[in-house]
Amino acid sequence: MDAVIEARSLAKRYEDFSIADVSLTVQRGTIAGIFGPNGAGKSTLVKMLAYQAPIGSGTLRVLGSSLDESEQELRNRIGYVPQESVFYPDRTVIWLARFAAPYFVRWDGARFYKLLEEFKVNPYKQVKHLSGGQKKLVALAFAWSHDAELLILDEPAAGLDVVHRRLLLDRLRAFVADGDRTVVVASHITDGLDEIADDIWFLDEGRVVLQGEKDDLQSRWKVVHFKDGALPRPVEDRLLRVRRHPFGASGLVGDYPDLRDALAGPVARGDARIESASLEDILLSIIKGA
Repeated sequence: MDAVIEARSLAKRYEDFSIADVSLTVQRGTIAGIFGPNGAGKSTLVKMLAYQAPIGSGTLRVLGSSLDESEQELRNRIGYVPQESVFYPDRTVIWLARFAAPYFVRWDGARFYKLLEEFKVNPYKQVKHLSGGQKKLVALAFAWSHDAELLILDEPAAGLDVVHRRLLLDRLRAFVADGDRTVVVASHITDGLDEIADDIWFLDEGRVVLQGEKDDLQSRWKVVHFKDGALPRPVEDRLLRVRRHPFGASGLVGDYPDLRDALAGPVARGDARIESASLEDILLSIIKGA
């Protein structure tokens, strides 16, 4: 695999917020997930990655180029969906398609209208009469309809019902299936996106606080359910976010391979049980601590 995005020490400063020293590499054919709470800097970061906002400092190459080398080509090869899409409210969806088509060298109108049909969006409806979820679906249809190699999506599941959210996840899986195309998705909630992500970055207050391959993260982060007094004190002291329940307790551990042997006895006796931590569990632990 080759790198589709190579970002080194990206930084951008605002009056009351800053992105600081963010480095990441996204490999071709993968789905990269950038997760974090509201206000963590996800939207600012993906705008920079999509060349929708200038970087403050650091270096960035996308699809092997920097923006000053081939701006028009890059914009055709990237499909970007912002958190809130801005459309002309009094225009119809079909008008928007005709307006946008000349800006893309590989625009596929047939694909766009097929997606609208699949999403059950009326192309003759004015934008101001669309729901928030329908506007998101229109934005996704635009991103999918000009043969982009890279999709960069900010909160793509926001406003979607459960049916369209599942459709989105299935389409993103299919998009990268040939190994030539890539997705970067940013979200404040995992909401099914954790199911399809290959690599994860957790962002908080403008900084990357944890990153890794999803499978590696989930092999290291586990939820330990245990009866009171069943664990050696040094082991229990290393658990994060310990919660007491009527029939025992549970806690999160981020270095399970190091504790596997110490937990083997309680597990064998039936006094403890181990299960994989969700990305939401990990995120809450990282952000909120113990």
